[in-house]
Amino acid sequence: MSLNSSTGEVTLGTSTPGSYTVTYTVAAYGTCPQYQTTASIAVSAVPVAGALSGTPQGICVGGTTTYTISGNSAAGIWGTQNPAVATVVNGVVTGIGVGTTNITYTVASAGCNDATATRSVTVTAAPVAGTLSGTPQGICIGGTTTYTISGNSAAGTWGTDNASVATVVNGVVTGQGAGTTNITYTVAGAGGCGPVSASRSVTVTAPSVAGSDQRHASEHLHRRHDHYTISGNSAAGTWGTDNASVATVVNGVVTGQGAGTTNITYTVAGTGGCGPASASRSVTVTAPSVAGTHQRHASGHLHRRHDLPDQRQQRCRHLGHG
Repeated sequence: MSLNSSTGEVTLGTSTPGSYTVTYTVAAYGTCPQYQTTASIAVSAVPVAGALSGTPQGICVGGTTTYTISGNSAAGIWGTQNPAVATVVNGVVTGIGVGTTNITYTVASAGCNDATATRSVTVTAAPVAGTLSGTPQGICIGGTTTYTISGNSAAGTWGTDNASVATVVNGVVTGQGAGTTNITYTVAGAGGCGPVSASRSVTVTAPSVAGSDQRHASEHLHRRHDHYTISGNSAAGTWGTDNASVATVVNGVVTGQGAGTTNITYTVAGTGGCGPASASRSVTVTAPSVAGTHQRHASGHLHRRHDLPDQRQQRCRHLGHG
């Protein structure tokens, strides 16, 4: 310890930290004996807070980052300058609200000012992806539907979980193959916040196949029955006619009703956003021929189809004309 023996002044800057006893002595004078008194003094080293480190220094509300202290002269206390922005426990910093504050580490010392190390942290609000909406959610291969985004905190990007099922451009979803996938809208993160996504499913269905009516290349009916068959259809369907006054059909059996031409149809209903599919084949219905009526006397009898010439002459002579 650096002590001025005349004045008793202690020079702390050049003193070695430690505990000391200072003695002050007054020599005997005349009949007075020597007087001596003592005092204890402790010289403390200046505390060293050290340095804070740790990344990231930007975190999301609700997110965390870890800071560490090094080079400190003694154990200290963690703290924050604004707990409304961020709190800290044993170096783990948690974002509370949007803003910037300092995380502190303070080393205290008896007789000396406290030493504090600081490191800033910026807390950012999490992005909001919003909500996807749009109908129908079921479309046909090659068909489209439009999805829209609302409530998002910033512009984002459209995407699909499976481009072989459906693709999307600016919200317009196009069916590519049978199946179900999710259409996504992603808003990028910033300031320590990660990206967030909204999603909406879409189911893509293969179109129905009506198949083909099997019969002659062209069919003529004389008001009779005929039978059509269907092949290559993807599902059971229903028979129909474009003009029931020309022809009707029940289970493929076509019946002529009146002269004319119409189409016989077989329709398979659509599913999952696909419309119905129809196969058709024409049929022409012809009126039956009319033979007509033989004309003769009001009453008469034919016993022979033809009269020979000599027979006519004999008949005339018999009547007195010959």
